[in-house]
Amino acid sequence: MGYTANIEGFEGQNIEVNIGFWTGPKLLVNGNPAQKGSKRGEMVLQRNDGKQAIATWKPQFLGLDVPQLNVDGKTITLVEPLKWYQWVWGGWPVFLLFIGGALGAIAGMIGFSINTKIFRSDMSDILKYVVSGVVSILAVVAYFVAAVIFSLLINR
Repeated sequence: MGYTANIEGFEGQNIEVNIGFWTGPKLLVNGNPAQKGSKRGEMVLQRNDGKQAIATWKPQFLGLDVPQLNVDGKTITLVEPLKWYQWVWGGWPVFLLFIGGALGAIAGMIGFSINTKIFRSDMSDILKYVVSGVVSILAVVAYFVAAVIFSLLINR
């Protein structure tokens, strides 16, 4: 999922943050990965006036939410953080981890990931909760189907 960053001093440049399911955030400047800085986790950006700026990530909600971007001490919020009740509603499939081991963890994390994308979409608020509820139920059903299939294959 991509988010555009509007940063003072970088007008006219296309600065985008891509968040992958398996990878951490990637900072792209005009379609190219940002230059790595001298320290771990630092990225170097070129301002319009020719000066360089150091950018770092500022994790949000235990690293599960879209991080903020810190550019030369100024924090850039890429997207509004999810509310606590959205985390609770969208995150309950993660509890499959405790009853379902690896299969439960996979189903729960996929459901959770889809739910966070739903809450960031342009749907109406009521529709977001309905659709994420359906996704959560489907994650539980998918877990049980996979568990039954796995059990049948092992007991052959």
